Amino acid sequence: MNKDELIKYIANELEHNRNIDLKYQINGIPYKIKFLATDMNKGINIPSILAIPLSENTNSQLVVETNNLESGNLQEIIEQGTQTGIRLAQLTKDLPSPIVVPLIPSYKDYPYLQQLSRECFSLSSDDRNYRIDKQVVRIINRAKSILEKENGLVVKDRIFLNGYSSSGVFAQRFALLHPDMIETACIGGASGSIPIPTDKFAYPLGIADYESLTGRKFDLESYLKIKFKYYVGELETQNKSDSRFDDFGQPAPIHDMSYFDRSLPTEVGKYQRSVLGTEMFSRIQNTIQILQNLGIDIQHKIILGRGHNNKNCIGVNELGDKFVSDTYKSTIESRKIDYGVSR
Repeated sequence: MNKDELIKYIANELEHNRNIDLKYQINGIPYKIKFLATDMNKGINIPSILAIPLSENTNSQLVVETNNLESGNLQEIIEQGTQTGIRLAQLTKDLPSPIVVPLIPSYKDYPYLQQLSRECFSLSSDDRNYRIDKQVVRIINRAKSILEKENGLVVKDRIFLNGYSSSGVFAQRFALLHPDMIETACIGGASGSIPIPTDKFAYPLGIADYESLTGRKFDLESYLKIKFKYYVGELETQNKSDSRFDDFGQPAPIHDMSYFDRSLPTEVGKYQRSVLGTEMFSRIQNTIQILQNLGIDIQHKIILGRGHNNKNCIGVNELGDKFVSDTYKSTIESRKIDYGVSR
């Protein structure tokens, strides 16, 4: 069957709550690809992909990235999620690790699930998309259990969390909500809305209302253990929105979430800009400085001459990929040093 037929078949099986196992080679490495259906008994109401390298030198560092396509169409989400998994496999090919891709839908006039917007917390507990962040935690834990039972691989507790653009926003907010789960957060194209763990800002920029939203106190000790690696194209602000405007009435940068009320409440965005800076790169610099002063391990790279994507300029592309690959390798190497292990 061709690609479209395969995607249609997978979607049909998942919709009927049936898992699928496939074999696939990426860069000469054989993978078992598991398309995992929902599991209401485990509180998982969205499907996911688990890619397991069948290699003797498979690492025990679990790599996670959510899909990055705004769609409610399962076939489209599966196709884009599969591409995400293949790209991660290519970026980790020298030190292959199991990969998890939660498949998060996006619906019009609905909380922005893919960016863990504040409105996500207003959903009823009866809604199948209630606390998507917790569902992703359960998806990760299910993957860990499968890896141990089926492959004898006990993965490290803390994950390598990757994301770009919308999945990058998801990553930075997931780190705020579940810091105990993350070793490294590698985030691209989402530098305009970096959270600061302070009660001066409300979620998703800060933790002023964290306890009322989540039911628990913010875990600063775990947050301080995360290695944050950010990258952004120098020309990020050149691509303007035709529906969002800055504080001077001019078209706002389309990928600066400070101006996107679906991602960041309007008043929170305005306050962020008033405190940290209207211009995105100035705001980034101020934010990074505050975070470093708080003792947070964060580095930020500006990729010169590149933009967010290939619209109106050349996107970060292979330079962004190299940043992710280098960050992943350094995570593996530092774990070997810290724990004295060879895997």
